[in-house]
Amino acid sequence: MFVERAFRPTSTRRGSLLASGVTLVELLIAIGLTSLIAVVILILAVSTGRSFVEMVNYVDLDHNNRMALDIMTRDLRQVQSVVTVATNSLAFLDMDGQSLRYTYSPSSQTLVRSKGGQDITLLDNCDKLQFSVYQRTPISNSFDLYPVMSTTNTKVVKVTWNCSRKLFGRTANTEQAQTARIVIRNKKEL
Repeated sequence: MFVERAFRPTSTRRGSLLASGVTLVELLIAIGLTSLIAVVILILAVSTGRSFVEMVNYVDLDHNNRMALDIMTRDLRQVQSVVTVATNSLAFLDMDGQSLRYTYSPSSQTLVRSKGGQDITLLDNCDKLQFSVYQRTPISNSFDLYPVMSTTNTKVVKVTWNCSRKLFGRTANTEQAQTARIVIRNKKEL
């Protein structure tokens, strides 16, 4: 005869089939790992966001510098004569007979173009700017030009500036120093 026996677990652990939950140690390890991963993701997100803002600001700063240089180059190549020269301002007689002036203000950190009663700010946040004027004749065996003795001899204008902006409470972006030599093409010889 065949007698059926009831299936009984042979495990000696008490309630092993009934206790399938998570222990406190496993729970603490899972919370710790999840917190660590969340902190790493947060740090990466903040760092990426800051880098993105700084790159956008740098591109905007570079764009503004290029636009200012393009406007100055266009204007200075077409002037008739140089009227006055200083390290932070230049005055010209333009081709249309009007006065053209570029003035840098260290206190407001701006470069302003003035012509026909209109003032246009070409550069903001300009830490330093300097104008220099030269003759056309180069110094032998170099790329340098002779400085002028009189404004009537001015044929080349050199402009150098440096701009920066503050981001997140500190100076984060500083554009490298911009330097250009602009040759006056339409200058009328006196």
